[in-house]
Amino acid sequence: MSSPFFIPVDIAHTALLLSDVQTQILQRFPPDVQKNYMDNIKTLLEHFRAEISKRRADKASENGSAPYDGVPLIVHHTLPFNLNSNAFLEKAGYFKNAPSDPHHPHYGVPAEITPSDGWGSKDEIVLGKLQPNCFGSSDLLAYLRARGIRHIVLVGLTTMGSILGSARAGADLDFHVCCLEEGIMDDDPEVHKFLMTKVLPKFVDIVGLQDILQL
Repeated sequence: MSSPFFIPVDIAHTALLLSDVQTQILQRFPPDVQKNYMDNIKTLLEHFRAEISKRRADKASENGSAPYDGVPLIVHHTLPFNLNSNAFLEKAGYFKNAPSDPHHPHYGVPAEITPSDGWGSKDEIVLGKLQPNCFGSSDLLAYLRARGIRHIVLVGLTTMGSILGSARAGADLDFHVCCLEEGIMDDDPEVHKFLMTKVLPKFVDIVGLQDILQL
């Protein structure tokens, strides 16, 4: 059986990038869709968190090793709604079903996927941004370069929004981007299917959850 990855993936140099997985956007979807989606995200996070924990334990027994070498990274990248260029969206009523607090320290990251021991770990971070494209308006690139990240597992909301922009930008920056089928969805299923089958495969790998869990 051939590999689903065009480029072999080394999880030691991989970042899990959750783009706009936040309450303000998630609550636009039906409850059953939300639950199924979040179950997949939690499974993915558990896999990466376990891998990070294992590798951190191994590094603790090493002397003089580089602190970030060989340890994956998790990035929660979200939009602080009702601020700056996003303010007009709420005023227009786009998020009336999902009240948001722009001063919330988690930027709307759902409680069920926040780290159990809170934020502050160097291996799981939360970043705010001002554009759908993750690479366009934050210091994400500096974190990835500093840790020697070469592969990005990209999940998030929505396919037409942050995923399309971030996947194209990441590929242009020479990152190997893997878009996870079960970790991406859009308000319009037809748009989602078209982008995931006709557009994104020209720039990134489209893979399934089990493909990532086997890394």
